[in-house]
Amino acid sequence: MPPRGTLGTTALSRLRRRYETTDKKCPDCGSVDESGSWTSRTDGRRIVYEFVCPSCGAARKHTFELGG
Repeated sequence: MPPRGTLGTTALSRLRRRYETTDKKCPDCGSVDESGSWTSRTDGRRIVYEFVCPSCGAARKHTFELGG
């Protein structure tokens, strides 16, 4: 049985939610983005999660290679 609150979601959507709820502080300027505005994209071989700080414009990326 899946943990409570995760039914109907994928591992990738849970990972994005984790970034949005825990990784909010910009390491460059220290600003905290309460909205957690991470985006994600894929080309079929990898998935990239990206955050652009609304204060200073610094970008952070987490890239995962998909097996195949």
